[in-house]
Amino acid sequence: MQIELSNRMNNIDPKPLKDMFVYGIDPDIISFACGNPDSALFPNAQLSEIAARVLLEMPVQSLQYGTTNGYAPFINTVIKRLNEVEKITCAPNELLITSGAQQGMELIAKILINEGDTVIVDEPTFIGAMNAFRSYGAKLIGIPLRDDGMDLDILEQKLRENPKTKLIYSIPTASNPMGSTMSEEKRKEFYSIIKKYRVFVLEDNPYGELYFDGIHRPTLKSFDTENLILYCGSFSKILSPGLRIGYVCAQKEIIDALATAKQTADLQTAVLPQLMANEYLKTYDINAHIEKLRNCYKEKCYLMLDCIKTYFPETIYYTKPVGGLFLWCDLMSDIDTNQLINKCVEQKIAYVPGYAFMTDINKPYSTLRLNYSAVSKEKIPEGLEKLGKILKNELRN
Repeated sequence: MQIELSNRMNNIDPKPLKDMFVYGIDPDIISFACGNPDSALFPNAQLSEIAARVLLEMPVQSLQYGTTNGYAPFINTVIKRLNEVEKITCAPNELLITSGAQQGMELIAKILINEGDTVIVDEPTFIGAMNAFRSYGAKLIGIPLRDDGMDLDILEQKLRENPKTKLIYSIPTASNPMGSTMSEEKRKEFYSIIKKYRVFVLEDNPYGELYFDGIHRPTLKSFDTENLILYCGSFSKILSPGLRIGYVCAQKEIIDALATAKQTADLQTAVLPQLMANEYLKTYDINAHIEKLRNCYKEKCYLMLDCIKTYFPETIYYTKPVGGLFLWCDLMSDIDTNQLINKCVEQKIAYVPGYAFMTDINKPYSTLRLNYSAVSKEKIPEGLEKLGKILKNELRN
């Protein structure tokens, strides 16, 4: 029997995400493709102690169904941290705990986007978000991403040309894949534009606390006086991705709709990880833990930048992140990095081809994303020296 899938799957390419996870678990490949945090920094002992304790002391709460919106004490803990760290004011009925931030973005797409609706995104941007929008038939418009964030002149032009734009998606801090960060002045200008055009913004902020330069950038949500910002946060990059804990902060009407949509997806986020995260935040110093992450990723990022300068062709453009997990390279040529990846994997090196982060996935691009957080400091020079030789050879031919 021939299987006929729904039309909503037609525009989704599963290869980039599938490949990055496959390469990441292959011990023979030096993979710069994953978006994983450094597993050596997981607070294993503390989380093990917490898991054993809550299972013994709170067995019913840990193992039984919970409520769709989330475990109430954890919601309050997240709200407190949002206020202290991000200066975001949020009531309990304005927060939804999700199975990772990815689910939050998918649920937002589900409740807001109809077939043919326009969604404006950073370009390049996170493939998971774009696939969520694509799955509901969105028309994606990319706004070029500069070193200091989205090009606001082009954004305003596209908003004039598309007055019924349903949503803008942006990662203003340490963006995935470029590692670019929007300045505070530009954030205020951005908010003025969206206030003028009355359009919702999905602010994705998984890397907001992983800055290297000692400067914590204000969230767009902290400027929000008009309930225009839907804020997605996550504990995946600062605690553990395996816990699958994210959240959405937005006005009550949006949260109510998201909760209804979540009921059709998974009923509720697993309670045990919420209990574990809540106990960790109450018992241990997560700020000290995040400082360890910052120092490690800063060291790895700067090592990668030094290696790129040493081993890569001088004609290549590359970003210099001030935080996050990624940087972006452009070969500035007609080389298609989606074709080149096959040669690299044969040499046991992997990256993510740039096309995966673009609104038009059918065009060739000379760009690629490199991750430094998941690779050991010993493997970064070895892998980039090999990759540099491949790139120099390709550019000569």
